Amino acid sequence: MEGNKKKRALSRDCLAVSEVIGQVLMVAIVVLAFSSISLAVFSDGGAMNPPHTPHTDLQEKIDTKENTVQIFHSGGEAIDLEYVKIILNVDGQQAEFNMSEPAVEVFDPKGNQLSSDDVFMLGDYIVINASSKINITGGNATDLYFVHTESRQVIKKAML
Repeated sequence: MEGNKKKRALSRDCLAVSEVIGQVLMVAIVVLAFSSISLAVFSDGGAMNPPHTPHTDLQEKIDTKENTVQIFHSGGEAIDLEYVKIILNVDGQQAEFNMSEPAVEVFDPKGNQLSSDDVFMLGDYIVINASSKINITGGNATDLYFVHTESRQVIKKAML
């Protein structure tokens, strides 16, 4: 009789085992499905590679008498001038300059003028005659943004 009680007790405890195993299997299936989906989403094949943002050191100089801004390449990577935009913000007024505009001139270290499809390298400098679009004379608060348009990143922000 005691054997029957033990047998019944053991068989009663086994009834819930199938539910626990079923829940463990369901959790395992969900974890595997989630990990395979996340692997597909976050892998290199599924994501777009962002364009390269050049890392460059720039020095700026403003001449309020001449109404010009000079930007010197003082180190770092070379930048394709085709993808450069310079924004000047003077007391809330904003002016954008592309390298192909006549108000913007690019020179190499020897003073030879470069074209707008060249590369801005160490020692080169840009001279912007801002008088055609904005007035920087008079000691106003002037902000300069040197933007790489291909990557849509600001390479340099400076207060002049």
